[in-house]
Amino acid sequence: MRKAINAFTVDLEDWYHVCGVPGCSDPAAWNSYERRITGSTAKILSLLRRYGVKATFFVLGYIADNEPALIKEIMDEGHELATHGFFHRRVYEMSESEFDADIGRSIEAISSVTKSRVPGFRAPEWSIRRENFWAFDVLKRHGIVYDSSLVPMSGMGCRTYPHLPVKLQTRYGEIVEFPLTTARLFHENVPFTGGLPLRIAPYFYVLSKIQRMNRQGIPAVVYIHPWEFDTAQPKLDLPLRRRFMHYFNIGVTGRKVEGLLKHLPFAPMKDVVAAYFR
Repeated sequence: MRKAINAFTVDLEDWYHVCGVPGCSDPAAWNSYERRITGSTAKILSLLRRYGVKATFFVLGYIADNEPALIKEIMDEGHELATHGFFHRRVYEMSESEFDADIGRSIEAISSVTKSRVPGFRAPEWSIRRENFWAFDVLKRHGIVYDSSLVPMSGMGCRTYPHLPVKLQTRYGEIVEFPLTTARLFHENVPFTGGLPLRIAPYFYVLSKIQRMNRQGIPAVVYIHPWEFDTAQPKLDLPLRRRFMHYFNIGVTGRKVEGLLKHLPFAPMKDVVAAYFR
């Protein structure tokens, strides 16, 4: 069995891009916040450069519009640029026409800098649910070839969602879904490869679990956010649960990510998908 490689991904959003919180989720208020995305992303680019890893950056169209030099720098370093939507809105909070407009605007913003096709999408907060699977039709119509938005977990998604990369049929052709990587814990599937779960999980568990998966030919998807590398960021007035999710243990992010980069094989998501279905 061929050993798998893993997808290293970055959700390119700034420290105040928080869904469902007044002010943070209102684009009209974003100009009042300090932009810190360039400095925090520089730390990620430095790590990727040090270990020779190419990643996929799921870029907010808003960031592409306001920080084109950063997008060009990421592109020039050989990383893949996909979309995270334009305004960081949950898909299930939009109508199909609103989602269509948001995706179209985000692709235009990114491709105007890169002069190339935008191949992939990740929904803010993994927000494609069974009731809005029409999103796959919209994505495919815009030329998206892979998505990474489904969570095989109760609450955030559904335990019956695919656990491994899979090809889905849409009205406009085939699209690949690369779901969030989870591990089985009793009767639930639990994420552990990015965000708060990575910051909580013991490092050696994360490393050894992914290594076991890779030996079985199964790729994992690791996901991080630039603001998780910025311990000096201003503190938002968030509800208690969101505050915990956003800030808990962010000081360990850099060390854990560096360890994974040092000990695991990574590639952009398009390359991982191509290798998996070869």
